[in-house]
Amino acid sequence: MGWICIHTAKIDVAFVVDTTGSMKDDIRAVKDSLFDIVDKIVTKTEGLAIRFAVVSYRDHPPQDRTYTTKVFDFSARIKEVHDEISRLRPSEGGDTPEAVADGLHDARTKLSWDKDAYKVLLLVGDAPPHGRKYNSLSDDYFPDGCPKGYDPCNEVQELVVDYGSTVFGFIIGCNPLVEKSFRKIAESMENGNYFSLSQAHELPAAILKILEGMSDLIESDRRVLDYYEANDGSFDIGTAADQLGMELRQLKISLSRLLELERIPRWPRGRPLTAGKIGIEVSLGDVPDALIAGRAFNYKIRVKNPSSTIIGIRVIVTLATEDGVSEITNEQHEIGPRGDRQLDLSLVPMTESKEKASLKVEVYYGSKAIASKIYTTRVY
Repeated sequence: MGWICIHTAKIDVAFVVDTTGSMKDDIRAVKDSLFDIVDKIVTKTEGLAIRFAVVSYRDHPPQDRTYTTKVFDFSARIKEVHDEISRLRPSEGGDTPEAVADGLHDARTKLSWDKDAYKVLLLVGDAPPHGRKYNSLSDDYFPDGCPKGYDPCNEVQELVVDYGSTVFGFIIGCNPLVEKSFRKIAESMENGNYFSLSQAHELPAAILKILEGMSDLIESDRRVLDYYEANDGSFDIGTAADQLGMELRQLKISLSRLLELERIPRWPRGRPLTAGKIGIEVSLGDVPDALIAGRAFNYKIRVKNPSSTIIGIRVIVTLATEDGVSEITNEQHEIGPRGDRQLDLSLVPMTESKEKASLKVEVYYGSKAIASKIYTTRVY
């Protein structure tokens, strides 16, 4: 499976791990393989910022008097994450069920999830949560559920409510005993997945597969983002799905996720009319005969939009000297319905050359240039 580079994208990965005695072999497997897992992820995600957090859980007293949960918040310092996992020491525990609900609650409420990151929740355990809703064991000391009132399904659902389709849950059962309860947790959340493991040595490979699997989703979102930007956020979603080779539902989910990640400013407006049909009028202003390097000068553009819809235009200004071509500005502007708007631009010629120069102003609607002019001037 290939990996791609998606600039400025982020992933937050939270391990929620049972640290009772029966998990000893599984925790050792994660410890032994963590550097390998992280190295493979990091080297395959150039330009992708990834952070890890660890929430370990045991049980409530009197079943376990050491701790119920411990929280290590997100860190991009991999050695810190490794050291934290290395410090996990399984306890003997008491009854069979454990404080799964508390681990998930603390992962939701005590970790500093980044709003504009893809969020991966990895629950790893080999015992079910407390309560008859999740187990039928005779040795459940808290048969009515978590003594603090937390519920595992509610916790993961609330995480989705908080962050929407940017959340992905991977629930890993390390014992057939937990399959029913852990599968129930996974199925209660959108983007939830259950994995069943029979031996500890399978766990690192499963985690690596999960994290590598995120690459397909990131690649899909990148393609949608590129399409969105190329069409200035104005296109027919059905046509876009056909051109991208995606299912319509998949495209809508990707757009929703990009909105939640704040990668796009709004939902697509629909395919724009051509500039000719709208009747856009653009009047370009004047450029001084003499410009001073590094000092701003004013440039005016007048745009008339006779249509009944908001239109978006892009203004690109470049300066050409013997040293080469440099971009002065590249900015988007919106013109309201039946609007007649003057754009007052402040342009700064940044160049070392003090000589004759040419300034090119272009105005685009969508991918089409609707106005263009080259000015001859001099830079002092």
